[in-house]
Amino acid sequence: MRKKIAAFRPQNVLERSMEKANRYGFDFFGFPIFELVERKEALKEIEDVFEEGVDIVVFTSLNGVKKSFSICEGEIDLKKNLSAVNLAAIGPVTKKELEKRGVRVDFMPEEYSAKGLMRLLEDRSRIEIENKKIVFLRSSEGTQDILDFLRGKGASVKDIPVYKVKIKDSEDEKELFLELFTYKPDYIVFTSSLTFKTFLTLTRKFGLEEKIFVVLKHAKIVAIGDLTAETIREEGMKVDLVAGKSTFEDVLKEIKG
Repeated sequence: MRKKIAAFRPQNVLERSMEKANRYGFDFFGFPIFELVERKEALKEIEDVFEEGVDIVVFTSLNGVKKSFSICEGEIDLKKNLSAVNLAAIGPVTKKELEKRGVRVDFMPEEYSAKGLMRLLEDRSRIEIENKKIVFLRSSEGTQDILDFLRGKGASVKDIPVYKVKIKDSEDEKELFLELFTYKPDYIVFTSSLTFKTFLTLTRKFGLEEKIFVVLKHAKIVAIGDLTAETIREEGMKVDLVAGKSTFEDVLKEIKG
């Protein structure tokens, strides 16, 4: 009998995720629990920081890159502006997306998280950040820790949310949560801290804590990255596998063993 995997993937990659799961011999059940909405108003903020001057631009995710280029398309030449500064990317997927758009990535932390970036920037022999102007182009849900850290090191930091999260909380989603309970997956994959937090929020909003916690107890919990694993453990839950690489296919390979 094929092992069953559940994951909460964006609508545009659901079919591909199912195909990959099938290829690795798994049954797959998944649905999106939020959508990412571009903040068109971020265009003016992006224009302003490049006009004023910036030393380092940081992208923390693939979505941050895609939304930034989409917002700037036909308005300002983001590729040209990024080529004139030092560029940091968290994670190989983020780095690959920037390089695909013809932009050079100057540094990427070995640990694909905000903490990893802190450690990298703390190494003054590699990157001097005091008095530098640093801009983050990322989600509105980004944590403040990295910003506080950089400001404490003497940097001037600007945080520009290029997209926001819209939680999907209709009756249709509630039915999908009930289907998840019936499905009884062997593995549940959480691809980010945001995904896990949203999943937990919806579980409580729908009044399905008892059913969903049975599912979580039965299944092996897979987290992509240490930060996601840490977020899950903070809720008192076990994490059975922490996938170091950030693509869904890499996660399937690790589960397959």
